[in-house]
Amino acid sequence: MMRRQWQRGLCVFLGFVLCAISPTSAWAQSPNPYSPPNTPPGTSAPTRVPYPTPPSNYDNGDKGGDGGSNWGIPALIVGAVALFAMNRHLKAETTEQRNDDEGMQQLLQTGPQVPTQFNTSAFGIRALVRSDWPIVVDYAQHKPGRVLLRISVPGAEIVTYRLDQFGLGRHLLRFDLPPFLGDSVRPAVFAITAADAQTGTETIDGFTVYGIGCGPRAVGSIAVDQLEFNPGEVRVQNGDTASFAFRSRSDFDNSAIEYMRITQSPDGARKRYVNGQRIGSVQRNSRVESSPAQRWNGQDEQARVSRGRHQLQVRVWDDGGDWIGAWSDSLVQVR
Repeated sequence: MMRRQWQRGLCVFLGFVLCAISPTSAWAQSPNPYSPPNTPPGTSAPTRVPYPTPPSNYDNGDKGGDGGSNWGIPALIVGAVALFAMNRHLKAETTEQRNDDEGMQQLLQTGPQVPTQFNTSAFGIRALVRSDWPIVVDYAQHKPGRVLLRISVPGAEIVTYRLDQFGLGRHLLRFDLPPFLGDSVRPAVFAITAADAQTGTETIDGFTVYGIGCGPRAVGSIAVDQLEFNPGEVRVQNGDTASFAFRSRSDFDNSAIEYMRITQSPDGARKRYVNGQRIGSVQRNSRVESSPAQRWNGQDEQARVSRGRHQLQVRVWDDGGDWIGAWSDSLVQVR
Protein backbone atom coordinates (compact mmCIF):
# COMPACT_ATOMS: atom_id res chain seq x y z
CA MET A 1 0.00 0.00 0.00
CA MET A 2 1.54 3.27 -1.04
CA ARG A 3 2.13 5.79 1.71
CA ARG A 4 0.39 9.03 0.99
CA GLN A 5 2.61 12.08 0.44
CA TRP A 6 -0.07 14.46 1.68
CA GLN A 7 0.27 13.10 5.20
CA ARG A 8 3.93 14.03 5.52
CA GLY A 9 3.25 17.68 4.73
CA LEU A 10 0.30 17.86 7.11
CA CYS A 11 2.22 16.13 9.87
CA VAL A 12 4.96 18.76 9.55
CA PHE A 13 2.37 21.56 9.58
CA LEU A 14 0.62 20.23 12.67
CA GLY A 15 3.96 19.50 14.31
CA PHE A 16 4.85 23.19 14.13
CA VAL A 17 1.41 24.12 15.42
CA LEU A 18 1.55 21.76 18.36
CA CYS A 19 5.12 22.67 19.26
CA ALA A 20 4.31 26.35 19.23
CA ILE A 21 1.39 26.19 21.62
CA SER A 22 0.33 24.14 24.60
CA PRO A 23 -3.22 22.82 25.10
CA THR A 24 -3.82 25.31 27.90
CA SER A 25 -2.71 28.39 25.97
CA ALA A 26 -4.54 27.19 22.85
CA TRP A 27 -7.86 27.10 24.65
CA ALA A 28 -7.22 30.38 26.39
CA GLN A 29 -6.96 32.02 22.98
CA SER A 30 -9.85 30.07 21.46
CA PRO A 31 -12.32 29.01 24.18
CA ASN A 32 -14.87 27.86 21.60
CA PRO A 33 -13.18 25.61 19.00
CA TYR A 34 -16.28 25.24 16.88
CA SER A 35 -17.84 27.16 14.08
CA PRO A 36 -21.46 28.12 14.76
CA PRO A 37 -23.42 24.83 14.89
CA ASN A 38 -26.22 26.07 12.64
CA THR A 39 -26.86 24.94 9.10
CA PRO A 40 -25.49 27.64 6.72
CA PRO A 41 -27.93 29.61 4.55
CA GLY A 42 -28.78 27.74 1.39
CA THR A 43 -27.78 24.40 2.95
CA SER A 44 -30.33 21.66 3.38
CA ALA A 45 -30.64 20.16 6.85
CA PRO A 46 -29.66 16.50 7.32
CA THR A 47 -32.52 14.04 6.94
CA ARG A 48 -32.87 10.41 7.87
CA VAL A 49 -32.85 7.81 5.11
CA PRO A 50 -33.96 4.17 5.28
CA TYR A 51 -31.35 1.71 6.49
CA PRO A 52 -30.15 -0.92 4.04
CA THR A 53 -30.88 -4.52 4.97
CA PRO A 54 -28.14 -5.52 7.42
CA PRO A 55 -26.06 -8.69 7.02
CA SER A 56 -26.85 -11.71 9.17
CA ASN A 57 -24.06 -10.93 11.67
CA TYR A 58 -25.06 -7.28 12.12
CA ASP A 59 -24.84 -6.02 15.70
CA ASN A 60 -26.37 -2.65 16.51
CA GLY A 61 -24.71 -2.51 19.91
CA ASP A 62 -21.68 -0.51 20.90
CA LYS A 63 -18.59 -2.47 19.91
CA GLY A 64 -16.41 -0.43 22.21
CA GLY A 65 -13.66 -0.49 19.61
CA ASP A 66 -10.99 2.08 19.10
CA GLY A 67 -10.00 3.91 16.06
CA GLY A 68 -10.01 7.12 14.23
CA SER A 69 -8.52 9.18 11.43
CA ASN A 70 -6.80 12.56 11.68
CA TRP A 71 -4.66 14.26 9.06
CA GLY A 72 -1.57 12.54 10.36
CA ILE A 73 -2.15 13.74 13.94
CA PRO A 74 -0.38 11.12 16.09
CA ALA A 75 -2.63 8.92 18.20
CA LEU A 76 -1.01 10.36 21.34
CA ILE A 77 -2.35 13.84 20.46
CA VAL A 78 -5.81 13.75 22.03
CA GLY A 79 -8.49 15.78 23.73
CA ALA A 80 -8.19 19.57 23.60
CA VAL A 81 -5.04 19.54 21.45
CA ALA A 82 -6.63 17.33 18.79
CA LEU A 83 -9.74 19.50 18.61
CA PHE A 84 -7.73 22.72 18.47
CA ALA A 85 -5.48 21.36 15.70
CA MET A 86 -8.53 20.18 13.75
CA ASN A 87 -10.24 23.56 14.05
CA ARG A 88 -7.10 25.44 13.09
CA HIS A 89 -6.54 23.27 10.03
CA LEU A 90 -10.14 23.73 8.85
CA LYS A 91 -9.79 27.50 9.09
CA ALA A 92 -6.41 27.42 7.34
CA GLU A 93 -7.95 25.41 4.52
CA THR A 94 -10.34 28.25 3.65
CA THR A 95 -7.41 30.56 2.86
CA GLU A 96 -5.09 27.97 1.33
CA GLN A 97 -3.53 28.90 -2.01
CA ARG A 98 -2.93 25.78 -4.09
CA ASN A 99 -3.35 24.12 -7.44
CA ASP A 100 -6.76 22.45 -7.21
CA ASP A 101 -6.17 20.58 -10.47
CA GLU A 102 -3.09 18.89 -9.04
CA GLY A 103 -4.89 17.97 -5.85
CA MET A 104 -7.90 16.69 -7.75
CA GLN A 105 -5.76 14.42 -9.94
CA GLN A 106 -4.08 12.98 -6.87
CA LEU A 107 -7.42 12.24 -5.23
CA LEU A 108 -8.77 10.67 -8.41
CA GLN A 109 -5.73 8.40 -8.54
CA THR A 110 -5.40 7.44 -4.87
CA GLY A 111 -8.94 7.96 -3.58
CA PRO A 112 -10.22 9.70 -0.44
CA GLN A 113 -7.24 10.25 1.86
CA VAL A 114 -7.87 8.69 5.25
CA PRO A 115 -5.01 9.19 7.74
CA THR A 116 -2.87 6.23 8.74
CA GLN A 117 -3.72 6.86 12.39
CA PHE A 118 -6.51 8.79 14.03
CA ASN A 119 -9.00 9.16 16.87
CA THR A 120 -12.53 8.28 15.79
CA SER A 121 -13.86 11.22 17.79
CA ALA A 122 -11.77 13.80 15.91
CA PHE A 123 -10.70 12.90 12.40
CA GLY A 124 -10.66 14.23 8.89
CA ILE A 125 -10.71 12.97 5.31
CA ARG A 126 -9.36 14.83 2.31
CA ALA A 127 -11.62 14.10 -0.66
CA LEU A 128 -13.49 15.70 -3.55
CA VAL A 129 -16.59 17.85 -3.32
CA ARG A 130 -18.93 19.87 -5.53
CA SER A 131 -21.83 22.20 -4.84
CA ASP A 132 -25.23 20.52 -4.57
CA TRP A 133 -23.66 17.08 -4.30
CA PRO A 134 -25.35 14.79 -1.78
CA ILE A 135 -23.55 13.51 1.31
CA VAL A 136 -24.40 10.45 3.35
CA VAL A 137 -23.04 9.59 6.81
CA ASP A 138 -23.67 6.44 8.88
CA TYR A 139 -22.65 6.84 12.53
CA ALA A 140 -23.48 5.76 16.08
CA GLN A 141 -23.44 7.99 19.16
CA HIS A 142 -23.75 6.20 22.49
CA LYS A 143 -22.87 9.03 24.88
CA PRO A 144 -24.18 12.61 25.04
CA GLY A 145 -21.93 15.09 23.28
CA ARG A 146 -21.60 17.69 20.55
CA VAL A 147 -21.09 16.03 17.16
CA LEU A 148 -20.19 18.13 14.15
CA LEU A 149 -19.53 17.40 10.51
CA ARG A 150 -17.61 20.25 8.87
CA ILE A 151 -16.47 20.71 5.28
CA SER A 152 -13.78 23.21 4.34
CA VAL A 153 -12.65 24.36 0.89
CA PRO A 154 -10.45 27.35 -0.06
CA GLY A 155 -12.29 30.62 -0.49
CA ALA A 156 -15.61 29.51 1.01
CA GLU A 157 -17.37 29.48 4.36
CA ILE A 158 -16.92 26.31 6.40
CA VAL A 159 -20.08 24.21 6.05
CA THR A 160 -21.16 22.93 9.47
CA TYR A 161 -23.80 20.33 10.35
CA ARG A 162 -24.85 19.50 13.91
CA LEU A 163 -25.40 15.72 14.08
CA ASP A 164 -26.08 15.16 17.79
CA GLN A 165 -29.54 16.76 17.37
CA PHE A 166 -30.78 13.31 16.32
CA GLY A 167 -30.05 11.82 19.74
CA LEU A 168 -28.27 8.66 20.81
CA GLY A 169 -28.16 5.50 18.75
CA ARG A 170 -27.19 4.69 15.20
CA HIS A 171 -28.22 7.08 12.42
CA LEU A 172 -28.00 7.21 8.65
CA LEU A 173 -28.31 10.76 7.31
CA ARG A 174 -28.37 12.26 3.83
CA PHE A 175 -28.20 15.93 2.88
CA ASP A 176 -27.17 18.16 -0.02
CA LEU A 177 -24.26 20.60 -0.09
CA PRO A 178 -24.86 24.34 -0.60
CA PRO A 179 -24.30 26.01 -4.00
CA PHE A 180 -21.54 28.36 -2.80
CA LEU A 181 -18.96 25.53 -2.81
CA GLY A 182 -18.56 25.90 -6.57
CA ASP A 183 -19.74 24.23 -9.75
CA SER A 184 -16.57 22.22 -10.36
CA VAL A 185 -15.19 19.20 -8.53
CA ARG A 186 -12.46 20.29 -6.10
CA PRO A 187 -10.51 19.01 -3.07
CA ALA A 188 -11.96 19.58 0.40
CA VAL A 189 -11.43 18.52 4.00
CA PHE A 190 -14.29 16.67 5.70
CA ALA A 191 -13.94 16.66 9.51
CA ILE A 192 -16.02 14.87 12.12
CA THR A 193 -15.65 15.67 15.82
CA ALA A 194 -17.44 14.34 18.89
CA ALA A 195 -16.76 16.46 21.97
CA ASP A 196 -18.15 16.85 25.47
CA ALA A 197 -21.46 18.65 25.47
CA GLN A 198 -20.69 21.26 28.14
CA THR A 199 -17.44 22.86 26.97
CA GLY A 200 -16.67 21.17 23.65
CA THR A 201 -12.98 21.04 24.61
CA GLU A 202 -12.43 17.29 25.03
CA THR A 203 -13.23 14.40 22.73
CA ILE A 204 -15.55 11.65 23.98
CA ASP A 205 -15.71 7.91 23.46
CA GLY A 206 -18.80 5.98 22.41
CA PHE A 207 -18.80 7.55 18.95
CA THR A 208 -18.25 5.56 15.74
CA VAL A 209 -18.48 6.39 12.04
CA TYR A 210 -19.40 3.38 9.90
CA GLY A 211 -19.48 5.19 6.58
CA ILE A 212 -19.30 8.58 4.90
CA GLY A 213 -19.53 9.41 1.21
CA CYS A 214 -20.11 12.25 -1.21
CA GLY A 215 -21.42 12.40 -4.77
CA PRO A 216 -24.43 11.02 -6.69
CA ARG A 217 -23.01 7.49 -6.78
CA ALA A 218 -22.30 7.49 -3.06
CA VAL A 219 -25.86 7.88 -1.85
CA GLY A 220 -29.23 6.23 -1.95
CA SER A 221 -28.71 4.91 1.51
CA ILE A 222 -24.95 4.45 1.47
CA ALA A 223 -23.53 2.81 -1.62
CA VAL A 224 -21.06 0.56 0.23
CA ASP A 225 -22.54 -1.52 3.02
CA GLN A 226 -22.71 -5.00 4.57
CA LEU A 227 -19.00 -5.01 5.40
CA GLU A 228 -17.84 -8.33 6.79
CA PHE A 229 -14.49 -9.17 8.35
CA ASN A 230 -14.06 -12.76 9.55
CA PRO A 231 -13.30 -14.85 11.53
CA GLY A 232 -13.44 -13.20 14.94
CA GLU A 233 -10.02 -14.58 15.87
CA VAL A 234 -6.88 -15.27 13.83
CA ARG A 235 -3.98 -17.24 15.28
CA VAL A 236 -1.01 -16.46 13.08
CA GLN A 237 1.11 -19.36 14.33
CA ASN A 238 -1.59 -21.74 13.09
CA GLY A 239 -1.58 -20.17 9.63
CA ASP A 240 -5.03 -18.60 10.07
CA THR A 241 -6.13 -15.84 7.70
CA ALA A 242 -9.03 -13.34 7.64
CA SER A 243 -11.46 -12.68 4.80
CA PHE A 244 -13.34 -9.54 3.78
CA ALA A 245 -16.58 -8.85 1.95
CA PHE A 246 -18.80 -5.88 1.17
CA ARG A 247 -21.65 -4.87 -1.11
CA SER A 248 -21.53 -2.05 -3.64
CA ARG A 249 -24.79 -0.41 -4.68
CA SER A 250 -23.13 1.65 -7.46
CA ASP A 251 -20.39 1.36 -10.06
CA PHE A 252 -17.01 2.63 -8.90
CA ASP A 253 -13.82 2.70 -10.94
CA ASN A 254 -11.51 2.09 -7.98
CA SER A 255 -11.53 0.42 -4.58
CA ALA A 256 -9.13 -0.46 -1.78
CA ILE A 257 -9.37 -2.51 1.39
CA GLU A 258 -7.26 -1.75 4.44
CA TYR A 259 -6.78 -3.23 7.89
CA MET A 260 -6.79 -0.88 10.88
CA ARG A 261 -5.65 -1.86 14.38
CA ILE A 262 -7.93 -0.35 17.00
CA THR A 263 -7.41 0.38 20.69
CA GLN A 264 -9.80 1.85 23.22
CA SER A 265 -9.23 5.10 25.11
CA PRO A 266 -11.47 7.21 27.35
CA ASP A 267 -11.42 10.01 24.77
CA GLY A 268 -12.36 7.88 21.77
CA ALA A 269 -11.19 4.84 19.88
CA ARG A 270 -7.85 5.01 18.09
CA LYS A 271 -7.12 3.42 14.71
CA ARG A 272 -3.79 2.76 13.02
CA TYR A 273 -3.20 1.53 9.47
CA VAL A 274 -1.56 -1.90 9.30
CA ASN A 275 -1.83 -3.20 5.75
CA GLY A 276 -3.99 -2.99 2.64
CA GLN A 277 -4.33 -3.37 -1.10
CA ARG A 278 -6.08 -1.97 -4.17
CA ILE A 279 -8.69 -4.37 -5.55
CA GLY A 280 -9.86 -2.61 -8.73
CA SER A 281 -13.31 -1.56 -9.90
CA VAL A 282 -16.60 -2.70 -8.40
CA GLN A 283 -19.97 -3.05 -10.10
CA ARG A 284 -23.42 -1.94 -9.12
CA ASN A 285 -25.37 -4.34 -6.91
CA SER A 286 -22.38 -6.65 -6.61
CA ARG A 287 -20.99 -8.56 -3.65
CA VAL A 288 -17.21 -8.20 -3.38
CA GLU A 289 -15.50 -11.06 -1.55
CA SER A 290 -11.82 -11.78 -0.94
CA SER A 291 -10.18 -14.42 -3.07
CA PRO A 292 -7.86 -16.93 -1.36
CA ALA A 293 -4.87 -14.79 -2.41
CA GLN A 294 -6.47 -11.65 -0.91
CA ARG A 295 -7.04 -13.06 2.57
CA TRP A 296 -5.09 -11.25 5.29
CA ASN A 297 -2.43 -13.14 7.26
CA GLY A 298 -2.45 -10.82 10.27
CA GLN A 299 0.81 -9.08 9.35
CA ASP A 300 1.67 -5.47 8.67
CA GLU A 301 3.52 -4.15 5.61
CA GLN A 302 6.85 -5.12 7.18
CA ALA A 303 5.67 -8.74 7.61
CA ARG A 304 5.40 -8.31 11.39
CA VAL A 305 2.47 -9.82 13.27
CA SER A 306 -0.03 -7.10 14.23
CA ARG A 307 -1.53 -8.39 17.46
CA GLY A 308 -4.78 -6.97 18.81
CA ARG A 309 -8.18 -6.02 17.43
CA HIS A 310 -8.54 -4.97 13.82
CA GLN A 311 -11.24 -3.43 11.68
CA LEU A 312 -11.80 -3.53 7.93
CA GLN A 313 -11.65 -0.19 6.13
CA VAL A 314 -13.03 0.07 2.58
CA ARG A 315 -12.51 3.02 0.24
CA VAL A 316 -14.18 3.29 -3.15
CA TRP A 317 -14.01 6.16 -5.62
CA ASP A 318 -15.06 6.98 -9.14
CA ASP A 319 -13.28 8.82 -11.93
CA GLY A 320 -16.05 11.43 -11.69
CA GLY A 321 -15.07 12.24 -8.10
CA ASP A 322 -17.70 10.32 -6.09
CA TRP A 323 -16.25 8.53 -3.07
CA ILE A 324 -17.01 6.54 0.08
CA GLY A 325 -15.08 5.52 3.18
CA ALA A 326 -16.61 2.67 5.21
CA TRP A 327 -15.65 0.65 8.30
CA SER A 328 -16.82 -2.79 9.39
CA ASP A 329 -18.92 -3.44 12.44
CA SER A 330 -17.14 -6.79 12.93
CA LEU A 331 -13.63 -7.00 14.36
CA VAL A 332 -10.84 -9.57 14.03
CA GLN A 333 -8.59 -10.35 17.00
CA VAL A 334 -5.08 -11.28 15.88
CA ARG A 335 -3.11 -13.44 18.30
